[in-house]
Amino acid sequence: MQQIQITVQENDQIAATFFPANAGKKLSRSVIVGPAAAVSQTYYTGFCQYLAEAGYDVMSFDFRGVGKSKTKHIREYRDIGFLAYAEHDYPAAVNTMLEKFPNQKLFIVGHSVGGWMPALTKISSKIDGLITVAALSGYWRLMARPARYLHFMAWYLIAPLTIKLYGYWPGWAGMKADTSAALGLDFAHWAKKPGFIFDEPRINATEHANRFLGHLHLFQIADDSWGTPAAVKAVHDRYPNAKTRAIEVVEPKEHGIPFIGHFNFFRSAHRDTLWALALKRLNEFG
Repeated sequence: MQQIQITVQENDQIAATFFPANAGKKLSRSVIVGPAAAVSQTYYTGFCQYLAEAGYDVMSFDFRGVGKSKTKHIREYRDIGFLAYAEHDYPAAVNTMLEKFPNQKLFIVGHSVGGWMPALTKISSKIDGLITVAALSGYWRLMARPARYLHFMAWYLIAPLTIKLYGYWPGWAGMKADTSAALGLDFAHWAKKPGFIFDEPRINATEHANRFLGHLHLFQIADDSWGTPAAVKAVHDRYPNAKTRAIEVVEPKEHGIPFIGHFNFFRSAHRDTLWALALKRLNEFG
């Protein structure tokens, strides 16, 4: 593994880690593993190593204010939220991987926000394939009951109130880890809109998504109360020019797993089941 720092907006930096491909199996293909909101890249280390062992050159990273990219109090990231991630952090990560491996195809395996974000940013046309795990439109009405009502309370009341009181979004009131004011307010704003981020006037998500020409494969986790079939389909339908598009339902019991939900796909216990499935889909991208 190689630890690096990537420069982003206004000389900020994000922390990233390279996992070089197994020399004996090298495929000359690159993968970025994109994290979920407020989840550190260390959660994905095992999965990154698994892909590297299979022949992929892999990179993971932390968004600003998260994990190794959090170098100051969360209040000081007050203006760094999902919009900043889309406009600066994710493009910086993609461009770094392309500079390191300019002659390799670039694929992304993205968890939650790490999945729905990259193909609607300015670097969408540079991505050859995208696999998403539990990536969804966060519009609250698309979530399963009763989760949708908890999210309604979060976005209409809890997030705005706690951010006003603390100057950031405390983990006990939302993401389990303290997150920036901008992140909480961005999500609270978009989750009230049927188009989610596509209704955000500060970014031309539709134009960027239309320029995505790579393969698109979305894993819809059957027992994820946030990423319901409707919420995942809302992401799928936004990429009309993708080379291929598919939604694959992942039923826990079919893989001998009692529960997956929104967060458990990347646990090492699933190396021979869920990880193998993701690798198989990556290899099929061609």
